[in-house]
Amino acid sequence: MDLLSNDWFFWLVITLLGFGIGFLFGRTNNSDLKRQNQLSKELQTAHTEMAEYKEQVNLHFADTAAAVNQLTDSYRNVHEQLAKGAQSLCDDPDTVSSLETIAGPKESAIEHQAEPAPTIRPPMDYAPSSSTKEHGTLDERYGLKPKQEATAPSAYDIPVTPTAKT
Repeated sequence: MDLLSNDWFFWLVITLLGFGIGFLFGRTNNSDLKRQNQLSKELQTAHTEMAEYKEQVNLHFADTAAAVNQLTDSYRNVHEQLAKGAQSLCDDPDTVSSLETIAGPKESAIEHQAEPAPTIRPPMDYAPSSSTKEHGTLDERYGLKPKQEATAPSAYDIPVTPTAKT
């Protein structure tokens, strides 16, 4: 029996070829797949742009920090130059001492500071009492006068009782 002479084999091959061609045609012309590929490319582009932007921001802040440090060093050098010139050129000791006060402590003095900085207390939201007899402003008795004890009626007060009328 020859397979090529059978009609059913011929139709089976044609059907499989049709399915294959239809699958390939549908795969290449699928709008959802095209949209998915397009969105994937856009997402990759957005990620690349964001990474570049973050890198630019990091470089900007690093450059700015370096420039501020350089500016601080330049200011310190100018200030030291002015202080040295004032110390050597001024005859008035009060002016020299005021310049040293303005200049602040030397860096070596800060590094060798033996005692710790004093602790700073946060501000209080009330005024504490000035003596132990007074109450502070958060005390529930603050601003109230103490109750006065009942005094005996004076001798002039005569109790009056109503009389019945007949």
